[in-house]
Order: sequence, then structure tokens, then C-alpha cells
Amino acid sequence: MGDQQTDLADYYSNTGSMYVTSLVFLSLGLPATDSFWSAPFTEWTQLKAWSGKPFPKDYAVAY
Repeated sequence: MGDQQTDLADYYSNTGSMYVTSLVFLSLGLPATDSFWSAPFTEWTQLKAWSGKPFPKDYAVAY
């Protein structure tokens, strides 16, 4: 199983946290003029992961 992406797992969100999952809706609150909607195409994390490409991971922030 040499194609496994073992660096994908995170201890804080592996269980499918409802809070982490709900972040998908955050961008819907942005105005149509925001760069999120108008910037040129960029590969997103899931696309990179499914393509086997490396990508930076997010980590919890302690304020």
C-alpha cells in the first residue's frame, strides 16, 4: 500500500466534527466582489489530495 497518504489524518478533526464541517458554509456570506469568488482558478485542498499532490495542512490555533 505505497499510495497511502498517511499525513492526511488530524487528531482534532478526524471524527467529522460538526463545527469543522459547518465551515464549508462560511464562504456563502462573502459578497460577490470578494476575491474568493472572482480570483483565477486555483487547485483546492481536496483536489490536490485526490491527485496525490502535497499540500499544507491546517493546525489548531491556540489564542
